[in-house]
Amino acid sequence: MNMSMPIDGAGAGAAPAATMPESLIDWRACAADLHQKQQENSAEANRLALLRQELALPAARGDMTARKRIARLAAEENGLQLCAASLTQGLAVVAQEISTAEAGAAEDARSAELAQYAQQLTHRLTLIDEIERRVRAIAPLLARLGDLTTEIETAHAALGGARPILPPLAQEAVGGRLAEFMAGGGFAAWLPLPRPEIRPALASWVAAERDVQEAYQLPA
Repeated sequence: MNMSMPIDGAGAGAAPAATMPESLIDWRACAADLHQKQQENSAEANRLALLRQELALPAARGDMTARKRIARLAAEENGLQLCAASLTQGLAVVAQEISTAEAGAAEDARSAELAQYAQQLTHRLTLIDEIERRVRAIAPLLARLGDLTTEIETAHAALGGARPILPPLAQEAVGGRLAEFMAGGGFAAWLPLPRPEIRPALASWVAAERDVQEAYQLPA
């Protein structure tokens, strides 16, 4: 639909046809322009109505100039009424186009949000896959740690070392320190890790291991 409304009529002197809006911004600008023209048209119609009112008495008393002037004003007012009707119809068309464009923009925005949401879910799966692989890689290391503990306990006894009542290298003791270290490292937010609240969480598992190994030191 062509929204141009040339006042001077079609032909050589007519105003060039306006291009159709293409985007939502263009349609909103078109609506603002038509509203402005509607206000200007209404203001001009009010001005002409006042002029016609001023000429009513002279025309009624037989003033031919006033009568001719009223006739011209009537013709102008008729043109303004036609223009007002066109503006009203044009604004209705623009309002429908804006509604359609807004619906399309909302649909595009939702599609983009859904795509981002799908990417977030995919990224989460990727992270969990990486965490799973790393956790599985720890299990063999812990098994090796258990074997090494048995070897150390055996060697310690063979070399004359006294077995502590509560061996600090025993699996349950090591597991307790590991749980405390993991709790202090942020795992407590994800796993039900016990940790004594009377002392700070272990900042370093290596440092804790050095401390407990003091009980296993043997003289040369």
